[in-house]
Amino acid sequence: MALRARWIPGVVATYAAHAWLATIALTWYFLLGRHFPIGGVDARQLRPWYLLSLVITAVNAVVAFAAPPASMHVNPVTLAAQLVALALVVGPSEELLFRGVIQTSLNRSIHAAMRWRGWRLPLGTLFAAVLFGLFHLVNLGFQPLATTLEQVVVGIALGLVIGVLYDRTGNLIGAGLFHSVADFSGTALPFLAYVLVNR
Repeated sequence: MALRARWIPGVVATYAAHAWLATIALTWYFLLGRHFPIGGVDARQLRPWYLLSLVITAVNAVVAFAAPPASMHVNPVTLAAQLVALALVVGPSEELLFRGVIQTSLNRSIHAAMRWRGWRLPLGTLFAAVLFGLFHLVNLGFQPLATTLEQVVVGIALGLVIGVLYDRTGNLIGAGLFHSVADFSGTALPFLAYVLVNR
């Protein structure tokens, strides 16, 4: 509401909203004692996340340079604050909530799963991915409907990928790392493409 009323800039809203998400997840973990897998920084455990991060960076680079933005009106300070948020705040806080709290809780409560050609997808993982995608509807406060709906669809798809890999690795650190790389490269690479095309 504060963002929509223009009382605060978008980047401040991003930091505030994600501080709130992290607070919910950390309260759930530490104060309520409802633990979820976090994993460690062991290179073997993180290897699938590194590979996935390389793939998403390559995809974002191809998209950015194949169709660079026609125009950009960006304040350098705002852009820097936004990139820091995407690199360090958004991914870890959203993964704490959506994979750590929501997905883990749903999978502990719902034991059903979808099966297809030997693959098993727990319904809790699917529901968490859908909730993660729908969470992006909050962006309607500062961007067009079409852009927001695209983010919802991409969010559901990436939420499924992250969710399945989190189920297999139990590594929330890797999930946060991948999410940060996806968000950062998805914003920084189009900006870089625009600068290189219009220099």
